[in-house]
Amino acid sequence: MEFRNHPLIAGLRINEDGTEIYYQGVLLKPFVNDKNRKNPTLKVNFINKAHSVSKLVCEAWNGLRANTGLRVSKINDLADNHYSNLEWKEGSSNGVGVFKQKLKLEDTEEITELIKSNKPIKEIASAYGVHDATIYRIKRKYDQNKEDQ
Repeated sequence: MEFRNHPLIAGLRINEDGTEIYYQGVLLKPFVNDKNRKNPTLKVNFINKAHSVSKLVCEAWNGLRANTGLRVSKINDLADNHYSNLEWKEGSSNGVGVFKQKLKLEDTEEITELIKSNKPIKEIASAYGVHDATIYRIKRKYDQNKEDQ
């Protein structure tokens, strides 16, 4: 299997699927981060930090990301960390992903009306597909605005 040097980290050599990563000639042992996730992240420790294997492979084989708004993503989630299965994609730079806002401004206005009518928080949250805490935050803002008036 072929190896490439990392473009920024001197002494880091990575094979094409990230199964062998050497730092200063020492083979690094990968570990699974956050085993509770559907697709846990494979990481390696060096320079006092945990580094994502997929990010290191993508940087070494596909090049550095064009801007900080890009994150590494698997083309096929079920495949491995081979460089041909990795790409830079729009999203958060920490790899968590892009979050779609569930509520619009009009929704919060409707929710405020439902709160005024004493509809149960759990029912409102369920109707809008959000967590109870989201509705409680809206309620707290509504109560605070009511006090300020």
